[in-house]
Amino acid sequence: AETSMTYEQRKQERQALIDHLMVQDWNVFGTLKFVNGRAIGRSSADKLLRSYWNKMDRVMFGKAAERQNMRVPRWCFAHEGSDHENYHVHFVMKSASNNTETMCCLLNAVWAQHHTQTAPLAKNWIMPVQDRAAVASYVTHEYWRMGSDTILDKLSWTVEQSYYLTDHALDEHYTQQQAQRIQRAASPLWLRQAQQALDDQKAAYEACSDLQMMERG
Repeated sequence: AETSMTYEQRKQERQALIDHLMVQDWNVFGTLKFVNGRAIGRSSADKLLRSYWNKMDRVMFGKAAERQNMRVPRWCFAHEGSDHENYHVHFVMKSASNNTETMCCLLNAVWAQHHTQTAPLAKNWIMPVQDRAAVASYVTHEYWRMGSDTILDKLSWTVEQSYYLTDHALDEHYTQQQAQRIQRAASPLWLRQAQQALDDQKAAYEACSDLQMMERG
């Protein structure tokens, strides 16, 4: 009876999490992988993720990331795979750029170059969201197994904690500085290769529209 209780409780908690996600503002869905999801271990993975998101915040917002706590709003979820041996992270976020595809490419290029343990461009999946309900269900699908451990609170950042369209964001000087930071973080060549990976993944997804595909490889 114990397990069916837990099952019922997790079912309700997962539904609450889905409902919460559905009212948030996000339009990018990503899967960040490691070269070896079996060997990475959760604490090393979380360290790499924390430094990655700090870097993305600095690329987008410069010194305001630290000084004013400006962050890219994001919700991150840990998944272990059915054999507990394929640690990877899913996230949803609001694009900090008007061009969502460009944002996807930048996120992938920065992760792929971040560390010897972070996966190459073609293994990570970072795409504009097409079906919010499918994505919300997908990112929470290990709730059964991991319970609230699946929610990476320390790596997530809600919109209330961030503020996007400050006067800054519309300021031309700020936009130029941001463009320079982006170029330092990911060269045009890296971004072109990331665009190629994105095009391939979008084509694969449109062919079978199964989010499960991104678990492979």
